[in-house]
Amino acid sequence: MRGHLIIDVPLVAAAVSLYPAYGLVPVAWLAAGSVAIHTWAVMDPRSSLYLPVWWRVPDASACALTYDDGPNPEVTPRLLDLLGGSGHKATFFVIGEHVRAHPHLVRRMVAEGHAVGLHSDSHSRWFTCWMPGHVQRDLDACGRTIADAGGIAPPRLFRPPVGLKNPMVSVACARMGLRAVTWTARARDTWAASAETILARITPALRPGGIAVMHDGHEPTRPGPRMACVEATRLAIARLSDLGLRSGPLVMTEKGLAIG
Repeated sequence: MRGHLIIDVPLVAAAVSLYPAYGLVPVAWLAAGSVAIHTWAVMDPRSSLYLPVWWRVPDASACALTYDDGPNPEVTPRLLDLLGGSGHKATFFVIGEHVRAHPHLVRRMVAEGHAVGLHSDSHSRWFTCWMPGHVQRDLDACGRTIADAGGIAPPRLFRPPVGLKNPMVSVACARMGLRAVTWTARARDTWAASAETILARITPALRPGGIAVMHDGHEPTRPGPRMACVEATRLAIARLSDLGLRSGPLVMTEKGLAIG
């Protein structure tokens, strides 16, 4: 929550000091610099200025295949079949609204040894505009929905919608004891993309400690095709076999994030 003060307090102090002697020009440059830094803090998946994030897993011997926006009744079962047949495990960051529609898919994820995390209750485009209390209520609803569907405790792993962070999200996560997970590489498959393109985009994460993100579902108000991620996962599994690497579920330990 205090991350923005690290940026704003020195810049405001500099602006107050410079304005009497130099006018608005240096103040404008400082303002532009502040906007640039805040934009980086909100959008960069590696930035922990506002919210501590795990974008990779240090000292891991495996990588993590992760999936957002599900569960999807057409795509997710095929992914689970594919992962089950190969022996690889994954982490699914799910939307509460989809879980309530398809709770059996979360039960299957849990039963087959995959990890399940929060990805908000509705994936609202206004998520990062909400006050901390509203964010917390949304995440609490998602967590309780997952717990009811999977017969587990509410998850403590959370991936912010679109990976965006800000002080309000940070406060809600701190109150709830959530750990934010972003990614090493993402598929950018919410738009039309071939399986080969998706594989090329996530390849930087197919190494020890890497976290790859694909999408087996979609935002509730923005449906779109997701079947390419199944074939991309098939290609990724083949690549992992060539590398002698496995994918495991993300888990929290006393030392931090780990791959099970």
